Amino acid sequence: MNKFSAWIKPLLFPNVDKKTALEIDTMNTRNIHYVSLVVGIVQLISLIVFGFINFGSAVDDSVICAVLRVGSSVILCVLGFVISGVLLKKPDTVKNHPLGVRLFIGGFIILMMIWSIFVAVYNYANYQQMLTFYTVELMAVLFVKLKPAFTTTIITSSYIATFLILHFGVRQGGINLYNFMMLAILSVAGAVLNYRLTANYIAEKNKASILNESLEIIANHDSITRLQNRYALNQHFVDFVDRDICIAMGDINSFKAVNDTYGHRVGDDVLKLFSDILLEFFPAKNVFRYGGDEFLIIAESDSLDDFRKRFDQVNERFSSIRIAGVETRLGCSFGCIKFHPMSPAEFFDGLTSADKILYEEKKRLSIKR
Repeated sequence: MNKFSAWIKPLLFPNVDKKTALEIDTMNTRNIHYVSLVVGIVQLISLIVFGFINFGSAVDDSVICAVLRVGSSVILCVLGFVISGVLLKKPDTVKNHPLGVRLFIGGFIILMMIWSIFVAVYNYANYQQMLTFYTVELMAVLFVKLKPAFTTTIITSSYIATFLILHFGVRQGGINLYNFMMLAILSVAGAVLNYRLTANYIAEKNKASILNESLEIIANHDSITRLQNRYALNQHFVDFVDRDICIAMGDINSFKAVNDTYGHRVGDDVLKLFSDILLEFFPAKNVFRYGGDEFLIIAESDSLDDFRKRFDQVNERFSSIRIAGVETRLGCSFGCIKFHPMSPAEFFDGLTSADKILYEEKKRLSIKR
């Protein structure tokens, strides 16, 4: 018994993460939207054709019943189409109210099944086929992915109710129990399998998407400072072409001496501190670790004077920091220009120009010392 419980529980109540559940809810809502549209149009056309054929004829019970059968399906389809359309236009509703969305989806399927049972009973009593009932069951299996416990309950209940009504209420012994039972089992199995396959596919797809995003972050960001790297610059430099921009190439004064004296671990700490300070003054999307202790900063709205003043503040902030056990005084230098690159070549020429200004600034500081 315990083994059976351990097997059946995850089958009927599978664990699904919130993101996967949200995608399934959205998929169900979209499927109901389009299925309601198609079925509603087909039923409406059949209702119009039926009315045209019977126009001028005497209205009897069979005509009224036919109009009720088809008309009620059109009303259900209109409701399903309108409500699902509203939900699709407001995805936040699907996200923030999953229970309400699932009640709508489940309620729509239950109403369609009740309608199909009504039609099946009428057709069976009049020696007609029960295709409408099987069509709705097929819709529940193929187009809607509901929790296995729910679909198992409603599909099984619909088959049992239909069998009991037809067998005992219409013509006793007229239904082949074995065939009917096999159809019910196949419908339940198909619905459960459809949900599990869909949920597994979405979950794996989301995992792959997260992995790809992680790999993209790793490829585009420096592992020490977490700033964008030169590879990221090569991907996004087009965002800065054909506009007025200020760029600065900067590096850390005496960084090699820090590395040689205190080791690369301390050097990495200095790089992290410096990058954190840069991010206090500039948005992360405009700051790049260009290589070694060299950094590139881009601004899109500053005047060149304001741009340079911000680097004075960066230097003041960075110079005030003291690292335990490190006697070397920290500082930084920058080469700044403002220009309007009209092509990729002009953009990278601007980087070269800023790098030359940085070199001149470093040379000037070394002469002062």
